[in-house]
Amino acid sequence: MFGVYLEHDIQTNTSPGDHQKLLLAYISTPRHEGPEVNREIAQKDAKGLYKAGEKKLGTDEKTFIHIFSERSAAHLAAVSSYYHDMYGHSLKKAVKNETSGAFEHALLTIIQCAVNPGKYFAKVLHKAMKGLGTDDSTLIRVVVTRTEVDMQYIKAAYLKKHKKTLNDEVHSETSSHYRTFLLSLLGPNH
Repeated sequence: MFGVYLEHDIQTNTSPGDHQKLLLAYISTPRHEGPEVNREIAQKDAKGLYKAGEKKLGTDEKTFIHIFSERSAAHLAAVSSYYHDMYGHSLKKAVKNETSGAFEHALLTIIQCAVNPGKYFAKVLHKAMKGLGTDDSTLIRVVVTRTEVDMQYIKAAYLKKHKKTLNDEVHSETSSHYRTFLLSLLGPNH
């Protein structure tokens, strides 16, 4: 669409390092995104992440890149659960302790989308609409791409976190046909 390969733009617009390696691996690695999870492999991955991070001095970023880029969302959610059960705290906390900067942000985004996509997208939508002005491209992208996937979970997470419905927030932040379009995609206000 833009006359350039995505890999090229990532290489051009990110600094060489672990963040760039993760992004390139994530977009180029085919993943089965079904709900099936091999428990043995998920437990092995949880152990591998622990050994690559908290158990050693320094961090083996290659292991994090490998697991986070090659595993499905369902698998990563299982890895996160096993990690908590085995080591007493969340994988998210381990990522925060072991990484930093854009690499940390990318890993956290991947794990948050895997474990609770409704909560993650509710956060993205709130950020797009808070303060002065609205980040319309983010608002449109999330509503359009998630409407037939998991919008009911996003709306529930939004209400729980912000004590107002997503529909009401979109109504107050938009107008005209734009408002009508987004609200029709969101569905009933409940």
